[in-house]
Amino acid sequence: MIKIQNKKINIEKIIIIILLLLILMLIVLPEIAISSFLNGIMIWATKVLPSLLPFLIFTKLLSYTSFISNVGNKLTPITQKLYNVGGVSGYIYFMSIVSGYPIGAKLTSDFYNNNTITKGQAEVITSFTSTSGPLFIIGSVAIGMFQNKKLGYIILISHYLSAILNGLIYRKKFDKKISTQSYERNINPLSDSMSESITSILSIGGFIAIFYMILQILLSINFFTIISYPLNLIGIDTMLTNSILSGIIEVTSGCIMLSNLAIPFNSLSIILSFLISFGGISIHAQAYSFLKNFNMSYSKFLLQKTTQSIISSVITFIIVLIF
Repeated sequence: MIKIQNKKINIEKIIIIILLLLILMLIVLPEIAISSFLNGIMIWATKVLPSLLPFLIFTKLLSYTSFISNVGNKLTPITQKLYNVGGVSGYIYFMSIVSGYPIGAKLTSDFYNNNTITKGQAEVITSFTSTSGPLFIIGSVAIGMFQNKKLGYIILISHYLSAILNGLIYRKKFDKKISTQSYERNINPLSDSMSESITSILSIGGFIAIFYMILQILLSINFFTIISYPLNLIGIDTMLTNSILSGIIEVTSGCIMLSNLAIPFNSLSIILSFLISFGGISIHAQAYSFLKNFNMSYSKFLLQKTTQSIISSVITFIIVLIF
């Protein structure tokens, strides 16, 4: 017990130090902090809000119908064999690949809160329903940043296949089968759907802006260049390490930075597959704001995303090697 307490104290000390350093950076670099935060808000307002808020509202309204129950019943034989969880997980996976991060985490949390799934089942479902959307992978990254549609399809296949395979790693045995019941009806579903969705999208916007600001501050003080110095000594390009480390924090910024470098197609495909499947710490924070509702530890979610990104990279390597 003493060791556990000491570990908690040490983690708290690290968090305190990080927060104090960030506050110091806000004081020392106010122009960068304010402008980058505003840019993060603009990214959220112009890219995320218009597409994600309607999706959140409509999926929440859909939960008040019998649609989810019907879909769950049809998918249960498949998901039960693969992951030992009910068909509602198939619905979450489909919605996640249609809309992208962090819809999978949001829906999993919703089903847990309505007693449709247990904590253990929710953790298994999370392992294969945390995905990016095709609009981001093909539209924003492949075509928008790299002008290469083939790159987008390679990443897309690797990304979704890795999620399916990742779930097999975390498959568990449960005594109680998952329920496929829909949400309980509410007197005013439209009002509830609207208020809950707006609260969620505002939270997501806060995470995007904060992490975008943190990333820009770290770049301005050459933080990544300093910590990657040992890699530079063995010939690994500084800009490449900066781009990858930036992507680990905020995936979109990392992809943009990679688009400005001359990287061989095969290597680029593997790196992008890793970063998009990992999602970035900003995406993790958005997802975890929902996953904490069923007390899932962040370390468990981090492990799931790490294995998914490794599997995705391996699949991409195989694809580019063959084709």
